[in-house]
Amino acid sequence: MILNLNAQIVWVFVNLLVLFLLMKKFLFGPITKMLDERAQGVADTIDQADARLAEAKQCQVQYEQQLADAREEAARILAAARQRGENDYARRMAEAEQAVKRLNEQAARQREADRAAMLADAKKQVAALVLMTTAKVSQHALNADTDRALLDSFLAEETGDRL
Repeated sequence: MILNLNAQIVWVFVNLLVLFLLMKKFLFGPITKMLDERAQGVADTIDQADARLAEAKQCQVQYEQQLADAREEAARILAAARQRGENDYARRMAEAEQAVKRLNEQAARQREADRAAMLADAKKQVAALVLMTTAKVSQHALNADTDRALLDSFLAEETGDRL
């Protein structure tokens, strides 16, 4: 035989085989089971993390949607407030224009009434002057010198009355 197998080598192989089987049964099995459990735990943790990540992304999308809705609502509120302000401004401007127009009309009526009163007063004064002039002229004889003196005295009296 080429190989010289003696009994001691055979017993070493048998011992190694028995040791291998015992290690497989009591060492490799539990270690493999523990590694499989650990791998399953890691996979479960990763799945949970993925689920939480998906939930977080969904919450983020909802938050962004709510934020966009809030911005749109704020824009609508601002536009409505701006429109109300513009309407109020236009209404007040129209009221102010009407008040100015009414005041102008009242001022025009007052000016017209004052003018009419001044004209009536001027007519009364002219009539009084004509009467006084007529009375003075009828007292004196008419000639150029007398007319001039009468006119000067009349003007002096009127100027003196006004001062």
